[in-house]
Amino acid sequence: MEKNATETNTVDKAEPPAAAAMITVDVDPEALNCPRCLQPLAPPVFQCAAGHVVCSTCYGSLPDKDKCVSCFITTGYTRCFVPTSYSRCLGLERVLGSARVACPNRCSVAKMLYHEKAEHQKTCLAHEIGKKRGTAVTKMGPCGGVGGDFRQTALCNANYVIVSVVINHGDAVDAITVMLGREGAGLEGSKCGGQGGKRSEFRLEPGEYLASVEGHYGQFNGIVVVRSLKFVSNVRTYGPYGKEEGTAFALSAGASGKIVGFYFKCGRFIDAIGTYVKMD
Repeated sequence: MEKNATETNTVDKAEPPAAAAMITVDVDPEALNCPRCLQPLAPPVFQCAAGHVVCSTCYGSLPDKDKCVSCFITTGYTRCFVPTSYSRCLGLERVLGSARVACPNRCSVAKMLYHEKAEHQKTCLAHEIGKKRGTAVTKMGPCGGVGGDFRQTALCNANYVIVSVVINHGDAVDAITVMLGREGAGLEGSKCGGQGGKRSEFRLEPGEYLASVEGHYGQFNGIVVVRSLKFVSNVRTYGPYGKEEGTAFALSAGASGKIVGFYFKCGRFIDAIGTYVKMD
């Protein structure tokens, strides 16, 4: 799942038919994401009798449409699910139909529906950002869960390059250490994440750079974390590290981009990962 900092969304304001006014409000994107898969909600949206919502994909995958995973009573160590029924959440669908955001890359495209942003970025990164060659670093992502503390690589500007990456992993990605440097300067970096997992490391050769980071995120030990990672350079592929289970994601730098740094949400594991990209 993807979770970003609070964004400004434009929604319709209820007005008499003669005055179709607009207002601007601040909305936490978490309120617009499916609580089950963490992906942006898009109509149709379903809710149980108690008001717990799920996206159409999660609703379709429910093994029992008469049970809500959030409606239960705990007796000792046993969860007793309360019978329920699902219906369309038309009020939330109306909000989703009016919640619009600008492209985070500041491209020429007008504001889009919030749940269309991820699809837009697939083409925007390859075609729009490429026009801004030589500009400042662009932040992409994050992909993963919503927990953990924010951390970033010690240096994240276009003057530094990634030299090596250490990944601690098992059934999930426990920790990452990214070492960065520049000509005439020593390496700098710090470990993000927990203490467990098998240690793997790769080192980039002179002239080699990372062009994409791919992986999976999903439930592990009761929380959504990054389950696997694969690093793709202009020369070769490193990984996968971890277990390839859950929702697949890809953070591509585009046709002429280079990944020059990372940022994370982390605690015991890497909850989410994002990248800093520079276009040549």
